[in-house]
Amino acid sequence: MTTANTFKNDLPALRILENEHNYLSYLMDGWHAIVLGFERDIYTEEEAREAIKTLRKLIVEFIEPFKNHTEKEEGILFPMLSKYIGDEQGPIMALEEEHEEIDAYIGHFLHHTLGDMGALSLQQMKDVVKDAGEAFEVIIIHFVKEQSIVFPMVINTLRITEQDQLAEELHTSII
Repeated sequence: MTTANTFKNDLPALRILENEHNYLSYLMDGWHAIVLGFERDIYTEEEAREAIKTLRKLIVEFIEPFKNHTEKEEGILFPMLSKYIGDEQGPIMALEEEHEEIDAYIGHFLHHTLGDMGALSLQQMKDVVKDAGEAFEVIIIHFVKEQSIVFPMVINTLRITEQDQLAEELHTSII
């Protein structure tokens, strides 16, 4: 049963980002189920081969909307906030580092699943899938940090005109 997500924020800019987080979480749920299957040892070697192909396909489909989302944060949101809180340390720097960490996990997974996976043993597939699981965990924690630290900063730091400008600039599709 699917339930409608309710927005936690009234500010239009934050609703846009929150909606993107919800959409990306929905996409991630699809591939995380496969990761959990590997962690729980539910696959035979042949099933694992099919599962890892599906996992790769789902992650590839996830990349573009995720990249579009992070580019909006790094190109619009973070620079706007950094005028007030800086970006040499603190939350903006930490979030940008997490973007890089997520890219590294996904890139490592994609690199090791490129081409014929027929030569991979079940254990090798499980090892490779761990990168997708790590990416999932970092993204989930990342979203929580943004919503609990950065979102309040937007409300408490940016002027109303800046909040309006932020909403206008963020109002683009990630898909």
